[in-house]
Amino acid sequence: MAHGYRTSTWRVALLAAAAWLLPATAGAQDAVPIQRVTCSFSNMLDELRAGLKTGSPAYRKYLLQHIKEAARSMPPGELIAAVEQERDPAVLEALGAALATHAGFTDDTTVLQPLLKRAEQDADPAARAAAVRGLRGTGSVEAMAKNGNAVTYERLIRDPSPEVREAVVGNLVQEDATVYAGHDRTLSETAVNTALASTDPEMAAKLLREVSMEQVGSETVRKITGQLKSENPTLRAASASALGGVPGSESAGATSSLVELYRNEKDPAVRKAALQGIARLGLSSALPTLSSLRGVAPALDPEIAAWETALERGLQEWTLVLREKERIRK
Repeated sequence: MAHGYRTSTWRVALLAAAAWLLPATAGAQDAVPIQRVTCSFSNMLDELRAGLKTGSPAYRKYLLQHIKEAARSMPPGELIAAVEQERDPAVLEALGAALATHAGFTDDTTVLQPLLKRAEQDADPAARAAAVRGLRGTGSVEAMAKNGNAVTYERLIRDPSPEVREAVVGNLVQEDATVYAGHDRTLSETAVNTALASTDPEMAAKLLREVSMEQVGSETVRKITGQLKSENPTLRAASASALGGVPGSESAGATSSLVELYRNEKDPAVRKAALQGIARLGLSSALPTLSSLRGVAPALDPEIAAWETALERGLQEWTLVLREKERIRK
């Protein structure tokens, strides 16, 4: 391909972009004739680079989407070279997303190796974070496994840069929600292992709170339960929330652990998380358990009462129960 790559859709896009640049007040006699142009990958990259710097939000969004669409059928050589050489983090992220799109469309995850290498080894933390974000919204956990797990989120979460750690968490949360809709065991267990590997309690807590646990296995439930004894209250609360979402086969043990946490905990926020976990695990069947906890922490008895009232409504969808409970407590 080299610089001979062409696409009719890209030529149309360039014509449309040129039209947008015409002054709105120009008369027909002043209009600049639209010229047919030849589009190479280098031209596409130049347009992307310029547009990301000076284009409107809508135009930037268009450019990002277009290069991803073009990458589906583009021979990957130039794209890989660009990922290896790019120094602008915003452009690198866009190129990484395009390369990830190509990998998903062709089922050739080996092309992601240069991006994964930069995510872990680039000297610039902004570039490392951009390389990680390039994988967002894709099946990145599976892709890492297919590349031999030479680079994993469990390793990337230890990066000294907060921006990289935030990118890791953002990737896992979004992949859980948009790629698997909370139904992938491997993704969920990777998120737990990544949280446990983290030295940043806030990032670990975010993973435990926001990634679905509905498919995790017994060993992962054990790992989450162990975090109820963390010295960090935010992490204890997040672990309690995570236990509330484990599979039904694990609910008895999880409920017992949460009851013990509530009885022994001193932090009100952690106790509230424990109550929520108990309610979520059992729904209406949790009523006796919740009632048994009245008086343990008298200041939180109104919280228990709110859960009891919400659960007595017989709602079977957790989001509706949670919404009703929050309405009662207002």
